[in-house]
Amino acid sequence: MADQFASDAIIYPVNVPGLQVDWTFTSRDLIASSPVTVGGMIYFGSRDHTLYALDARTGKQVWSFTTGGSIHASPCIANDTVYIGSYDAALHALEARTGAKLWSYTTGDAIVSSPVVVGDTVYIGSTDHTLYALDAAIGDRLWSFTAGGGIQSPLAVDNGVIYFGSWDQQVYAVDDSSHAKIWSYKTGGRISSGAAIANGIVYIGSQDHQLYALEAGTGAQVWSYNAAAMLLSSPVVANNVVYFGSHNGTVHALDAGTGKALWNYKTGGSIESSPIVVDEVVYVGSDDRSIYAFSALTGEKIWSYATGDAIESSPVVGDGRLYVGSRDHKLYAFTSDQSWSYTTGGSIQSSPVVADNGMVYVGSHDHRVYALNATTGDEQWNFITGNSVNSSPTVAEDRIYVGSNDHKLYAIAASTGAGLWSFTAGGAIQSSPALANGTIYVGSHDHTLYVLDMNSGEALWRYATGGAIISSPTVDNAIVYVGSHDAKLYALDAMTGRWLWEFSSGGSIRSSPTVANSIVYISSRDHALYALDAATGEQKWSYKTGDSIDSSPFVYNDMVYVGSHDHKLYALDAHTGQERWHHTTGGPIDSSPVAVAGVIYIGSHDQKLYALDATNGKELRAYRTGGSIISSPTIANGTVYVGSNDGNLYAFRQARASS
Repeated sequence: MADQFASDAIIYPVNVPGLQVDWTFTSRDLIASSPVTVGGMIYFGSRDHTLYALDARTGKQVWSFTTGGSIHASPCIANDTVYIGSYDAALHALEARTGAKLWSYTTGDAIVSSPVVVGDTVYIGSTDHTLYALDAAIGDRLWSFTAGGGIQSPLAVDNGVIYFGSWDQQVYAVDDSSHAKIWSYKTGGRISSGAAIANGIVYIGSQDHQLYALEAGTGAQVWSYNAAAMLLSSPVVANNVVYFGSHNGTVHALDAGTGKALWNYKTGGSIESSPIVVDEVVYVGSDDRSIYAFSALTGEKIWSYATGDAIESSPVVGDGRLYVGSRDHKLYAFTSDQSWSYTTGGSIQSSPVVADNGMVYVGSHDHRVYALNATTGDEQWNFITGNSVNSSPTVAEDRIYVGSNDHKLYAIAASTGAGLWSFTAGGAIQSSPALANGTIYVGSHDHTLYVLDMNSGEALWRYATGGAIISSPTVDNAIVYVGSHDAKLYALDAMTGRWLWEFSSGGSIRSSPTVANSIVYISSRDHALYALDAATGEQKWSYKTGDSIDSSPFVYNDMVYVGSHDHKLYALDAHTGQERWHHTTGGPIDSSPVAVAGVIYIGSHDQKLYALDATNGKELRAYRTGGSIISSPTIANGTVYVGSNDGNLYAFRQARASS
């Protein structure tokens, strides 16, 4: 079954363990401000006095705005306007697309609290002890309320009431209509934490070590919880659970109704970052330099990543990424490369194919051929053969052609999965069929290349070699090329099967030939890749690797790429065979490479699919699966599909080439 997610999302619970850095942006000082993502942009402040606006997808700076002081507050975006407070004592309003200044309002001291916009009003707290309500469009002061101490606490507004804590140790509820205090509640310590409101309850932490649950209407205490350390982190409530961090490094999860502890997790440093909960995953930063992801239900750690310094910034999820700032001056964007996975009942060594109808087809060792929605991974149908399927499907004219180890080649209706016809050979068919001019070419373990009519499955001709044919044939310029376990590459007339030439290597040939620019490339278990004249079979050059080669060569931009059992992917000059570079993986390579948009993809027995810069071999991505990868990847519409011996077909986001 498929683990899937909304089409515009990338991060969802099942792929959180695979989160990795997508990009980073370096400011000139530490980042304590929490980022906000809106409309494909990410906004955050830095202690370098600057508010940055970046492209959320690439991390490229779109604009910046310099204030007169450090920025620790988080921005608020509403009505195409960014509101940000600074240590220069001012609240600044900027045009969200350009960063152009619209207005600013100066308070009596530094602003550390984050603004909130409701309707036409922007609210901001200042360390000058004052809560301000300003006209959001022009910055005029509408009213203000004076507390007994500085306001660092982020504001919360609910049903016309503003809730916040103050350094005077009190929690305040102020009415927006009368501008008067409705109630206040005295704690035993300064309050820097912001309030969370849920089900008529206000949750807020204090430096007296307590998390308080207060009635929103009266301020009466419902319960309190002793966290055994001061609380700077703001709580969040999700599914009747309140989550928050404490200065002793603990992430707490409490029953929101009773205050009973449900779970806790001890990190390696104090927690000032405020947690968020997205799709039953809790994300929070710690002064131990790490950003964490926990199961919201159990508290089990799902993932963590160590940055270069403490994390005070609170994370945010948006635009398919997880963002967080660090005191190492960097904003980090994390994403998971996995879009979806589909679990079959056996290992997948067949290579997937994506058709124009939006479906991806693949065979499995559970004897089945699957048709899945290429976008979501939802199963559309499956077709049962009599044995495992190693052969890769071929699609043409709403038909799927695929071989099975039950000795049969099947023609299947691509849209419904209905069987149309089958052809029985004398041995297993692991070779993948090739189609040309209404004809199917496929090899069998019975040593024979079969040529069939694609509509009826009737045999047109056959050619017997001296060994099993696992190699998939290639048809080019009216010639069919195929390798055999008898160590030979055969060139036959595609119409008649007439022998044209053969080339003898020093080992069996399992790989499939590739033809480009009148040269046929073939690899052999004698460790070598050969370049032959496609018309005559004359050898142009050969290149010796450190072990046998079952991987099929791929030609791209005058380079030929091939993997070897010596763990390496080689990039050779297609004309001369001179090595340009190689990349070493953690296991033998049976998978065949494929390249698109400057990136070469290859699977390895080390369970990873590698994305490398096609020019220099630089590793761009290493996609992890749960088993060795023999299947060759397929790329379509920005997605890389590959099977694994863990029984899953994976859909990964396509990597970007080096700039």
